[in-house]
Amino acid sequence: MRLILKHWFLSTLLAVSILCYLSVLISPTAFWPVVFLSYAIPGVLVFNVIILIVLAFKRSRSLIIPLIALVLGIPFILISFSYRGKLSAKGSEISVLSFNAKLFRKHNSYSSFSFDMIDWVARDTSQIKCIQEYCSSTWTRLDVTQQVKAQGYYAHTFKSKIKNSIHDLGLATFSRYNIINSGIIWEDSTLNAAIFSDIDLGKDTIRVYNVHLASMGLNLSEFRWKNNYARKIKTLISKLKNGAAKRSSQIDILVTHTLSSPHPYIICGDFNETPYSYNYFRLKSNFYNTFEKAGNGFGFSSNSVLFFLRIDHQFYSSGITPINYVVDRSMGISDHFPTRGNYAIE
Repeated sequence: MRLILKHWFLSTLLAVSILCYLSVLISPTAFWPVVFLSYAIPGVLVFNVIILIVLAFKRSRSLIIPLIALVLGIPFILISFSYRGKLSAKGSEISVLSFNAKLFRKHNSYSSFSFDMIDWVARDTSQIKCIQEYCSSTWTRLDVTQQVKAQGYYAHTFKSKIKNSIHDLGLATFSRYNIINSGIIWEDSTLNAAIFSDIDLGKDTIRVYNVHLASMGLNLSEFRWKNNYARKIKTLISKLKNGAAKRSSQIDILVTHTLSSPHPYIICGDFNETPYSYNYFRLKSNFYNTFEKAGNGFGFSSNSVLFFLRIDHQFYSSGITPINYVVDRSMGISDHFPTRGNYAIE
């Protein structure tokens, strides 16, 4: 106690660290400020590491305080970095691609289409492909659905209810294997939705969920004003708060739907959730995360100024074993990098 009173700054840092860690246990719909506490977790961990190193060089006994903070933060350290290598498992092996294609628009723009991205998706050889922010049209060059089908795939496409769009916008799941059943889990008037496809692998059947949760609402161009700082902060808080609450409700529907799944399942998509949130831990408590079990590195999937975000995920249920997981940085046109998971069906 004397040590804590003497080093009030370190004690305050420890208290803040604990509050941030506890934020993942509280739903943003119940107490919205926890959203910002959870976003602070990576910074808290890094800051504690720096303080620990400085105090270690000084040979100060007070290093015990940031050390306690880091020990308590071990669960968050473990989900931040993974080193697994390629695992081995028995059973039928399938490859799954998940990709937010940004409506197949060019890099840093929505003004024109990227035919390079369309061709990349069509040529990709993954046995199952889950595309978010999907776009297709009746014009041959923009008819992505037919281009992928021509490569030997079955398709389950979902068209959103966005008004005044001359193209079909939404989600798409493609499979080398027959899709014997499909449906919509939830949808709204935006690009966000969740669909499922039951895929017959021959000896086995699996369910694949393709999910695009509500956006984080971070349009960086809105925060480049030269004044109105109070308005900027208010807008940012409102968007982050409302987005987290909406994603929480969407995850509730998803979890409930998986409880009645007659098959083992894989969940892919753009979740717009970092690993340091109540919503992510809700997913993690119900499903296994492929990156954590079979990934390497940090798994950052954002291709933007906020490059350090991991918001695209793949999860799976019992009855499925992950073999490998990578973030594919060869496709850098979209603002998301594709994720790839290899699985064995037990």
